Amino acid sequence: MTFKITAANSLEFLYKDHSYRVFKPKIKGQDLKALTKVFKHCEGMLSHYSKVLVARIDLSTNSYSINNQAFLAFIKKQLSILTKQYNSKVSYICARERNTSLNHHYHLAILLSGHKINHSYTLTNQLKHAWESEGLGSASFVKHPYYVMQRGNKQSIEPALYRLSYLTKRATKEMNIKAHSYLFNKLEHSTKHDSKRFNDILLVNPAITYKQNTKTIQSKHKAARSSNIHSNSCTQKSRLRKIEPYKCNCVIAHTDHFIIGNNDHLTIQHPLHRKYVGQMIDHFIYIHLIKFHKVIALIERSLSSTT
Repeated sequence: MTFKITAANSLEFLYKDHSYRVFKPKIKGQDLKALTKVFKHCEGMLSHYSKVLVARIDLSTNSYSINNQAFLAFIKKQLSILTKQYNSKVSYICARERNTSLNHHYHLAILLSGHKINHSYTLTNQLKHAWESEGLGSASFVKHPYYVMQRGNKQSIEPALYRLSYLTKRATKEMNIKAHSYLFNKLEHSTKHDSKRFNDILLVNPAITYKQNTKTIQSKHKAARSSNIHSNSCTQKSRLRKIEPYKCNCVIAHTDHFIIGNNDHLTIQHPLHRKYVGQMIDHFIYIHLIKFHKVIALIERSLSSTT
């Protein structure tokens, strides 16, 4: 079942004059500073690659720690492996949380080139195996575990940002500890397209938005035309069904030539039609009687002239 972002489960977040729907926490709200950093991090990856895969996994720990050293050692090793494996820059966004359990856990997102990988299955299984094999704890797969962001395409980027914004909720974050609640690796923007214009359209490219909106409008118009044609066709068929019996009756009522047949096959659906048919039959008999008398009169004249 496809997850839908609605007004009930989201908030509006403004970034670079564009509005985005982000996760709506039940309590305490969003950490806007951390959320802004998430947006910037995604921009950084999109400056390097026109397609970026975002993969999610949750990591639980075996024991509580006042710092993140074990996690940082683990993620550093995994980034090195994944960089070589996919020949891509690899970055991560992570949130440390602790709710009612004794131990803390991590919500982890891995970002890398969408040209090198387009599904999270192998990646998340690899991370799960590595985390558990090192005895750090257990790893859990999540629903909707990956998204592919396309540069400048807000329709593909907004769902990924919504999922990442779950990490920046204030609820379940630990207070008054030395360990950071939000963890990012250092990521510089690409210098290949080092311009403000390029950086400003990494998340929303007006040309792409215009093209998508135009396509959406055309699709709606096409669907509306198709619906109207179908509706008109049904209406015309309905009208024909109502009109056809009357057409048949009119033919029967106005023809000068009657086909003698079984009356059971005559469909006369209105009492007036029976009256008209009766009148026409009387008229038919009357005309032929007059013709018959005229013929008799002519015969009598011819006989009298011969005598």
